[in-house]
Amino acid sequence: MPKISHEAIVQLVRESPSLVLDLLWPERQAGVTSVRVTQTEFVDTVLAEYRADAFFLTGEESAPEGALVIEIQLAPNPLKPTRWPILVAGPFARYRCPVDSLILTIDRDVAAWARRPILVGRLPGAMTITPAVIGPDQIPVITDLDQARENPALAILSALAHAEDPEAVDVATAAIIAAVEVDSDAAAMYADAIFARLGELARTTLEKLMQTGRYDYQSDFARQYFAAGRAEGEAKGEAKAILQILELQGLAVPEDARQRILTCTDPEQLDTWLRRTLRAQTLAELFAD
Repeated sequence: MPKISHEAIVQLVRESPSLVLDLLWPERQAGVTSVRVTQTEFVDTVLAEYRADAFFLTGEESAPEGALVIEIQLAPNPLKPTRWPILVAGPFARYRCPVDSLILTIDRDVAAWARRPILVGRLPGAMTITPAVIGPDQIPVITDLDQARENPALAILSALAHAEDPEAVDVATAAIIAAVEVDSDAAAMYADAIFARLGELARTTLEKLMQTGRYDYQSDFARQYFAAGRAEGEAKGEAKAILQILELQGLAVPEDARQRILTCTDPEQLDTWLRRTLRAQTLAELFAD
């Protein structure tokens, strides 16, 4: 999972520079004329540890207003803080403009770890670097499909960051649909990363939801992407999907409850039950009005 998620987020950030800039500086448009993704190596070496995951320059190319070094961090690594100062000092010397460092993570514990100041020297006034950090608490929860379609990159990041939250299925659903409608080349990688992040129950629920054919996909690729799953969903039905997930969750389903589910023909009711299976601890919670 870490490798899949890391590669997916790196590509997401490089292809959508405004993603992190908008999260860092919501009012940035007034002071930023252009953003460019440029090279990520800042010292005379080919060692991978001295390459940033992404590097942005803002302002005019001949006189940059600022630079942003971005590292994607999915787990604590005690060696990384010793390398981050190089990633700031290199572009500071090269471009002679303010340089900010950002750690982007989808894990709250990693976010707390990355916020610690990095003390480079021992004397009073020694250089200290404290990276800015964007973690799950700074990434909005996007469950609305229209909102996801407006900003697919943010929706994908939201799904990765909130895969363990109660809204995980709704966030992932909106993100995957938005992704496949916009970029068929990268959609499979983003979908794989999202599915890999989800817990077993959330992943199963999402798979069943994608197979129901309830969504009006807005591109030929999206329709083709989910075509096989939809055929399976129509064959088995949402009712059987609900029973499968309840079984996976370890809930005993008496015959009367089983028949209630199997004989239901209301699509909205079935969708409601299917979403509830992720969090329901009892059948009473599943059937609650």
